[in-house]
Order: sequence, then structure tokens, then C-alpha cells
Amino acid sequence: MQSLKTKTINGLIWNTIDKFAVQGIGFGIGIVLARILMPSDYGLIGMLAIFIAISQLMIEGGFSSALIQKHKPTNVDYSTIFYFNFIVAAIFYLILFLTAPLIASFYEVPQLTLITRVVSLSILINALSIVQQTRLTISLDFKTQTQVSLFGVVISGVLGIVAAYQGCGVWALVIQNLSSAFVRMLFLFYYNKWIPKFLFSVSSFKKLFKFSSYLLVAT
Repeated sequence: MQSLKTKTINGLIWNTIDKFAVQGIGFGIGIVLARILMPSDYGLIGMLAIFIAISQLMIEGGFSSALIQKHKPTNVDYSTIFYFNFIVAAIFYLILFLTAPLIASFYEVPQLTLITRVVSLSILINALSIVQQTRLTISLDFKTQTQVSLFGVVISGVLGIVAAYQGCGVWALVIQNLSSAFVRMLFLFYYNKWIPKFLFSVSSFKKLFKFSSYLLVAT
């Protein structure tokens, strides 16, 4: 059994590797894609960035930090937040799906309707990963998190580049975005060996929400 000190040191090492290796590879993939795609392709995705970012912020809602700060969170806690995150994600996805024509009309870009509805699927996929990621953080398992990030950035990068070379344009970026979220979700479930129980505790939710709400407001 590793001591807390050893886990912390290993965590710092892997966190550093994560920042340099994962971000370095991502940067390289970005350069390759930038040489193939048009600036307008990035512009279309950039138009949706604010909507996706706000949705992600509201979905997470500070619950990861609430679970991390709680002493020995239970299966009930994890399952409760897992289902809550996914329900909120489904609501935000539905909102974006229905308002996609309005977004396209606002930017005067008709094709944004379909792009918004497809790229927003990442919200649902990421919602499935939040608790899994949090469990690894609680156990100070940054090595696994780094491995998952590497798999995600490499596989999604390759798919994005292939799609770009095939002339998919902006859809290459959509493919890269969705595949990254999907690959990360799959590997997080694989490494965690944790499946949510059919449990939802109102009392557990209230206790965690009390802490997370302060973080959400502060953000």
C-alpha cells in the first residue's frame, strides 16, 4: 500500500507529464489540422464554444469538489451525483437542440443548426465521465488520468486528421471533439471498474449541493 506522501509525489509527477505530454501532442495535432482546414471551420466551432462551456459549468456545478472534500464519499453519494449530472446534461442538450435554429439564425449561418445538435452530444458524454474522473482524483491516481487523456487526445487527433484529409471540413473538428469525449469516457469506466447503482439520495444531494452551490456562485 502506497503512503499518502508517495501517492502525492507520484501524482505531481504524472500531473506534470499530463500537462506537457498531452498538451504537447494536442498542440501538434492542432497544427496539422490548422494546415488542412480553413479558418472558417474553426470559426464555426468557436461560435458554439460559449454555449458548450456554460453548459459544462452548470452540469458539473461544483459537485466534483464537493465529493473530493467529503470524508470517504459513499456509493450512494457517487451514484446520486452521477444521475444528477446526466439529468442536467440531458436538459441542457435538449435546450441546445431546440434552440439550434435560433443560434444559426443569430450568426446567420444555416449549417450551425445541425452542427450545434451534433457537437452538443459531447455534453451528454462528458456528464458520464465526471464522477469517474473525480474518483481517480480522490484516490490520487493521476497516472491513470494521464493515460486516459493520452488515449483521448491521440485517438481523437488521428480521427480528426483523417477526416480533415477526406475533405470533411468543420466536421473533422466535430469528429475530433466527440471522439475525444467518447474515448475518455470509455477508458475512465474501464479503469475505474465502477458502475453507478440504482440509487438516488435526496439527503446526500442536499449535503453535497450545500458545498457545491458556493463554488458555482463563486465561479
